[in-house]
Amino acid sequence: MHTSYFTILASLLTPVLACSRVTYNSTTSRHHTHFVVGRSLDSLSPTNTTIWAFPPGARRFGGVQDNPFVWTSKHGTVSAVVNSTLYTEGVNTRGLAGSALLAQQSVFQERKESRPSIFSGVWMQYFLDMHASVHDVAEAYCPDEGGEEPFQVVPELILDEIEAKLRVVLSDAAGDNLIIEFVDGRLRCHHSEDFTVSTDGPSYEEQTAVNKFWQPIGQESLPGTSRASDRFVRLSHYNALVPHALNPEAALSYTAGMVRAVSTPMLPSHKNKKHDTDAGTWPTQWRVYTDLDTQKVYYESATSPLSFWYDVNELNMTEGAEPMVLTVDHVPPSKRMRDVTDKFETVTENSCIWTDCER
Repeated sequence: MHTSYFTILASLLTPVLACSRVTYNSTTSRHHTHFVVGRSLDSLSPTNTTIWAFPPGARRFGGVQDNPFVWTSKHGTVSAVVNSTLYTEGVNTRGLAGSALLAQQSVFQERKESRPSIFSGVWMQYFLDMHASVHDVAEAYCPDEGGEEPFQVVPELILDEIEAKLRVVLSDAAGDNLIIEFVDGRLRCHHSEDFTVSTDGPSYEEQTAVNKFWQPIGQESLPGTSRASDRFVRLSHYNALVPHALNPEAALSYTAGMVRAVSTPMLPSHKNKKHDTDAGTWPTQWRVYTDLDTQKVYYESATSPLSFWYDVNELNMTEGAEPMVLTVDHVPPSKRMRDVTDKFETVTENSCIWTDCER
């Protein structure tokens, strides 16, 4: 488990997590559902991404100094971690997929040290650890559906102007979706099979309002910038028009095509610095596609030929098994251009992130 809180935050001098996300429905029969989740991650610089496999029984710590919330995971998970701190994308062994997206305009609750708390960078992971479906999360956590907040979410300052203000988006193998965010200090949950698109930027209600403006003229024109609201409109338009795929390979390709279409290309560093607080100008670093039916996850770098996949079902997710990690950066593409399920390595006791890995 990490022991130096301030050392970790010092490593986060790069803003991350601007992104776009879509849940693609390729279901062709009421007897068998098939959904693929695709997301991009945009950042001003490389993200030092690692992918962690945790069997059930992982003991987690909330990532805050005072009164951290603690829990023991119920489900096995495989999650991408940015800069050894932020859990950004993952799926559990029950087919629940989660994403953490930047939400710079969110207003979180004022910190009350009497309440157990978690750092926003581990918020998404909690849901994958503890819940089997979107319905389970909404029922347990969302006030509008009778749930209660077991902890306070705390965003930390990761740059002079930028806090780790995030929203969490969840999807499951049945095609249900849930967007969780803070608006004006209140927890808001948006729960529907129809809520298939999310990006960084304004609140979900504001994004859908902009999308409604463009829907009648979408066949004539679409907004073309890299800003979050424009990406939301374009991705919603594509997802409404893309046909049902006839096989898993086509479903993956259709999802990848949509996410690539809203990605931002690499820009000269001097231009990035001019807009370092504008997530709409951050270049895409990588994309991930999760097949919720087969439990296969596909990773695609936007900065190199690196492209690989792993099968969650083939990892040892027996309770009590050793946690494992897959290094992504600083590895020759030739060693990652394939199925890398067998490349996950057992981790050392002190390297786990917000987790006690001692056995």
